[in-house]
Amino acid sequence: MKLPIDLQFLRRPFERRTPPGSAPGTATKPEEETTSHMTVAAFGPEEYVEAEIDDPDDIREYLGNYDVTWIHVHGLGDTSKLRQLANMFDLHPLVYEDILHTHQRAKAEEYGDYSFLVVRMVEMVPRLDTRQLCLVVGENYVITIEEAGLDDLLDPIRVRLRKSVGRIRQMGPDYLSYALMDSVIDHYFPVVETFGDRLDEIDDPLAAGYTNDLIPEIQKISSDLLTIRRNLLPHKEAIRNLMSTNFTRYTANTIVFLRDADDHISQLLDAIDTYRQICSDLRDFHFALTSQRANEVTKTLTIIATVFIPLSFIAGVYGMNFENMPWINWKYGYIYCWGLMIAVGVAFLGWFYARGWFKG
Repeated sequence: MKLPIDLQFLRRPFERRTPPGSAPGTATKPEEETTSHMTVAAFGPEEYVEAEIDDPDDIREYLGNYDVTWIHVHGLGDTSKLRQLANMFDLHPLVYEDILHTHQRAKAEEYGDYSFLVVRMVEMVPRLDTRQLCLVVGENYVITIEEAGLDDLLDPIRVRLRKSVGRIRQMGPDYLSYALMDSVIDHYFPVVETFGDRLDEIDDPLAAGYTNDLIPEIQKISSDLLTIRRNLLPHKEAIRNLMSTNFTRYTANTIVFLRDADDHISQLLDAIDTYRQICSDLRDFHFALTSQRANEVTKTLTIIATVFIPLSFIAGVYGMNFENMPWINWKYGYIYCWGLMIAVGVAFLGWFYARGWFKG
């Protein structure tokens, strides 16, 4: 059941599709996934070819003929193609399961002939959402399998390959996998900055007292930032695993750039923590304003009640129907009673003013 838009921040981080106790490697076709669209890009320092393919067997003509072959699959709906691709590269059943089950956290694992990586992509379409990208890094190839989505976060890498920008066509598959991960991580920056802009827009109306719709918005921002942090943080562990001695496929030249990606994650995590602290401060500010306004209302009512209590007492005493009461038949009794009540009221107001009750 789809949640209302104002309750989207309560959504679960993931949903397993395999029942508890299923055998390891049990793969289930993802729901609502589009048909798999497959492309291949093969390149070397002086050459680059790019093509769309329908049959995974067509990949064989590129493998070994170029320094690096990048096979990209968008969408997980065509499991027959994915299974054929997994058999071609002899992928472990656990790898195939992780590819189809899109609730994986970011990680890096070594499987002998290849390395398997999972990264989480983030996008605003129009609300916050995350997608899974799996990478298989072999000796002369990189396979990327992407959960279907609207934005193509890997297109900047294709542009760099076509135009031979930087060193990407001179490096191996390990550097290509780094470039893909770095592109995914860099796309977190504009998303996180969007939340910073929204917090800036909330600050002034909140200070002006327009808080009816702002507190749910602040809570939504805080929850989305937590979602981003939960998806981003495991990348740090994955990248540091790639820099360890267990992953011999990653050369010293690429490890230097992995350190830069690790630094980008630290910057993002610092920004997210700062914005979440701002959310907390804005909530505290709202509660302080609410408490202050309640105190002002209470103070006003207290002043009114305190002034009228002695006046009500005087009016009550002289409103009793006893025959023998002092000044009951006095000619100036009515005027005297009014004068007494006004004097008492002014005296109380003067006393409150002297104590600073009327100051803001």
